[in-house]
Amino acid sequence: MKNFINIFLVLIFTVACGKLEYSPYAFNVDSLKVSDSNLRSILSKGQFEAAAKTHNYSIAIISDTHDYYDGLEKQISYINSNYENFDFVIVTGDITNVGLASEFQQTKKRLDKLKVPYITTSGNHDLLIDGEKIYNELFGKDTYAFVYKDTKYILYNNNNWESSSQSPDFKWLEKELKSNQSSNLIVLSHVAPNDTDRFNKSDINFTRDLINKHGVDYYINGHNHNHAEGLFGDANHLTAGSPSKKILLTVNISITGVTHEFVKL
Repeated sequence: MKNFINIFLVLIFTVACGKLEYSPYAFNVDSLKVSDSNLRSILSKGQFEAAAKTHNYSIAIISDTHDYYDGLEKQISYINSNYENFDFVIVTGDITNVGLASEFQQTKKRLDKLKVPYITTSGNHDLLIDGEKIYNELFGKDTYAFVYKDTKYILYNNNNWESSSQSPDFKWLEKELKSNQSSNLIVLSHVAPNDTDRFNKSDINFTRDLINKHGVDYYINGHNHNHAEGLFGDANHLTAGSPSKKILLTVNISITGVTHEFVKL
């Protein structure tokens, strides 16, 4: 009888509104690989339109969404209101605060409202606790490259403190840069390549030399929540910033090259 009472009391404290409350640290997500499937859709569209010589298009860059849901929804609303101008969206990490499945799902639920496909790479906050496993299940790989309408995009994980594997993978990055045959070259990561807190002088100089040697047009990152623009070596260097700043970074590609704009929302 005593054991029955103890079990009953435990159930009283763990059940709310008829549903069992699981630990917020539980790793229980569907294997969706959203970025992988969306990228296939993007490339399919790119092949079709390239045949029609349709090269002018824009993309939007979102970063450091964390729990800034109001700002993220403003960005999504702007993109959807102008969706005919955008071919896809890139999210450069920090989808979460501490890598919880519930955080990933809250942000994903909003990103899924986009009228154009989105792809992602991971941020340092996304790799905390079990975040690396959750990210991989929900979004797929975070280091990859592709060519879309004569522009090569290189997205890579450079979260050197949080990653379980070697990061940044400079050999992979150099290989992708060397193999470029497209007119434009855009590299994206979460952390800025010249972040002196994270990277030593040798790594920064090595990355800058790669960027210069292979003619990178734009290097775009997140991590720092304030929007910024400048140069990294010979490349235009942009920080996308956070949705809390109510600004959206757009990148415009045409037969004459690549330009950008920070849109106030």
